Amino acid sequence: MWEFVLSAWKAELANYPILLMQSAAMLGVFSLVLMLSNVSKGGEAVLNARASFYGWTLGLTGFVLLAMAFQLMNLPSKPYIGSDLLFMAGMLGGWRGGGICWALLVGGRFLFGGAHQAPAFVLDMSMLVLGGIVMHYRIGYKPITSFGWRDVRNAWLVRVAFSMLATGLIQVLALVPSHINARVFALRILGCALSLLIIGCMLALLRREARERESHARALSMSHTNLLTGLPNRLALGEFLEELLAAGDRQHVLMTFQVANLKEMVRALGHDWTDHFWGELSSSLTQGQAGRTLEAFKPRIYQFSDLSLIVVLQGVSLEWMEQEQMALRVQAEAMAALRNTHVAYMQLQLRIGVSNARMGPQVNVASILRDLSLALQSNEQMVRYFHSSFAEQSDKDEDVRRQLIEWIHTANPPMQYQPKFHLMTRHVCGAEALLRAQSVKQQPLPPPYVIEIATRHQLLSQFEWCTLEVVARDIKRCLAAGYPIPLAVNISATTLTLPRFGDRVLAFLDLLSVPPQLLFIEITESGHVPDVETVRANIVVLQRAGVGLSLDDFGTGYSALTTLATIPFTEVKIDHSMIARIDQPRMREAVALALESATRYNAALVAEGVETEAQSALLLEMGVLFGQGYLFSRAVPMDELIQMARRKGAFCADGTLRSPRPIRV
Repeated sequence: MWEFVLSAWKAELANYPILLMQSAAMLGVFSLVLMLSNVSKGGEAVLNARASFYGWTLGLTGFVLLAMAFQLMNLPSKPYIGSDLLFMAGMLGGWRGGGICWALLVGGRFLFGGAHQAPAFVLDMSMLVLGGIVMHYRIGYKPITSFGWRDVRNAWLVRVAFSMLATGLIQVLALVPSHINARVFALRILGCALSLLIIGCMLALLRREARERESHARALSMSHTNLLTGLPNRLALGEFLEELLAAGDRQHVLMTFQVANLKEMVRALGHDWTDHFWGELSSSLTQGQAGRTLEAFKPRIYQFSDLSLIVVLQGVSLEWMEQEQMALRVQAEAMAALRNTHVAYMQLQLRIGVSNARMGPQVNVASILRDLSLALQSNEQMVRYFHSSFAEQSDKDEDVRRQLIEWIHTANPPMQYQPKFHLMTRHVCGAEALLRAQSVKQQPLPPPYVIEIATRHQLLSQFEWCTLEVVARDIKRCLAAGYPIPLAVNISATTLTLPRFGDRVLAFLDLLSVPPQLLFIEITESGHVPDVETVRANIVVLQRAGVGLSLDDFGTGYSALTTLATIPFTEVKIDHSMIARIDQPRMREAVALALESATRYNAALVAEGVETEAQSALLLEMGVLFGQGYLFSRAVPMDELIQMARRKGAFCADGTLRSPRPIRV
């Protein structure tokens, strides 16, 4: 018996160099295919992810080796490593990978070796694949990166066990003569060392490749993630938009968030506060009320820059967003959630820009993101909808800039006047100058948009001066008509910081022989008037000369009482948003508080946006005597304002009532 085994081993040892060469070739092919394959770029860590890949790679390799063994080797036995390939295909690819490899090797055996002893080699190959499949379900869902020598040992033991089991079944079923089966058994005992080498090398290759893929996936993830906030970055946004726009023609919206009062927040919380803030804002937009508002549009949140956040809303149009005032709702809900997390967020102001993801027939994500960056830099409105492409928007902005320059040079911007009425007598007691301009295409230009363009191009102070010149000339027209109606002009905090601005105003009024008492300067409270020496000096000069000072949009900013206590205002205007909800008890309490505050500082309270008789009656009942709004009149040209004063009478700056003139028949 031992002589038979030794003679078999001697014959097999002569074939060992060929088997080693086949093993080296197979491992080289396997390594090369792993390196070149672009399958599973996501870095999957389990064997199941590439079952077919393993089956085809090992099966084709075995098919070629089988062909070489039968066609090129003129030897009594045909040495090749098909048994190890079948086992590894089953272990790595499960039923699918093992089945592919089994079909290729069985087909090759029939093709090159004929049907001689077919039941025996089919059973042998099937058992080896089955052994691999058993091992697959033992370690198949284990991360490849954790494979170690214990896994190599266990796989090798299963390989040996199923190989011996196949030999035993062939003997029991008498599928080949006993002496041939005994020779095969002896050869397999000798070949176990080579199987251990093959299994160990293949698992080592897989572990190395898996670690490289995981490393690549981590690097890719880091390149697509903002390191400070942990949110997907601009690169990830660009790739997602590419996929989104290539998937179909559906409309999508980009909602951009910025901090409007960044300087104030930095002073309050420090320079690194945004590192945490964007994550908190992201949470508020995915959870709570804001999250429920947006969840139907499958929001995806990205860190566009250190100072802006973008939310991609899928399957929704810009027009619908504006019609439903979605941006305003989300802004209010997000702000409410943020203010509950940190007391310092009470002064936070969020600016939102809403634009289409598709800005034209030629979709270019790179240009969209570039133009979006430029648009965000120029956006000064708290909520702005970019209806047209950024290129078209840029042309519109340039047209408005040119109009601004023309108005400044001619000192003649198109102004109209929103009359202010005494709520009890319904007499005109003043008017506010408002810009009523049209674009070059004869479309209305919203005043906030014009102010934004003026601010961007550093034309705001010059534009406000030319509006003041128009108002002063119109005061003179009112005087000439016999109705000295006080007129108000909006002046920003930026203009108030100009040295000797107050002296310049008084000199111009003196040039026109206009009493300073007929001019009111309205300061928007949300503009936050800085407490600097030039501002204090200008206000003192104007106030001593009798120019009225009006605090606009009282109650909409965080520094209302501070501003009111710092500057000696003549009147205070409460915002139309408060009047629209004055039927609510809490809002009535807020209006009453505003009235008490104004009275305490010797200022008259004016209600803006009065639109119904019920609102007017309620304001009168609360003690508010002055108001303006569509209930009384829209903004009208100066000639119509004078006609209105003639029909209804007018209170003059000194408080006297100028009654209507009798109509001559």
